[in-house]
Amino acid sequence: MAISNTSICNMALDKLGAGQINDLDSGESTEAIKCRTHFEQTRDALLRSYWWGFATARVDLSAHVDTPAFEWDYQYSLPDDFLRMKAIYEDGITNINYRNYAIEGDLLLTNESSMSIKYIKRVTDPTKFDELFTETLILKLALKLIALAGSDPKIINVISTELRVIEQDARAVNGQEINTDGIIESSTWNDARFSGRSNDPGRY
Repeated sequence: MAISNTSICNMALDKLGAGQINDLDSGESTEAIKCRTHFEQTRDALLRSYWWGFATARVDLSAHVDTPAFEWDYQYSLPDDFLRMKAIYEDGITNINYRNYAIEGDLLLTNESSMSIKYIKRVTDPTKFDELFTETLILKLALKLIALAGSDPKIINVISTELRVIEQDARAVNGQEINTDGIIESSTWNDARFSGRSNDPGRY
């Protein structure tokens, strides 16, 4: 069975022993309405919470026609699917992030005349999800829908315990697939933080 938003919701509902839905977008049952209420928010929050490899994108930002009123020299429009800054390109100059910036709304403000970034993007196609992301999403969604199981503390405990295990697995596997310790990588891409700390493969 191909993964879909509906099947993800049904797997979450199955964790609760709740009824299944036929279609997330058009279903009129209580289960469908509650899934529709929580699905996108839960998905996007989970994407933003960690440096998922499958959700990483790169882009050369385009300078905005207007400039900031004060403090910064340039502002750049962030991509429509932007959820979280991951790293900025340092052009091999240093392993310390000297390119200061601030994100305000859908703009990135900086004194740099060019800006290339890696970022976490909003992924809406469930067939593109990492399997461990999908497992985590199912469990987080189940916790959002726990009222359908009468908020049973035993079920909450089982799901919460399973979620902790899956999150640990996801961190471990994703960390193995992102190697930022090499000379070229660490000297050209830097963790996009104000503190200028070196790269971190990401964390919840």
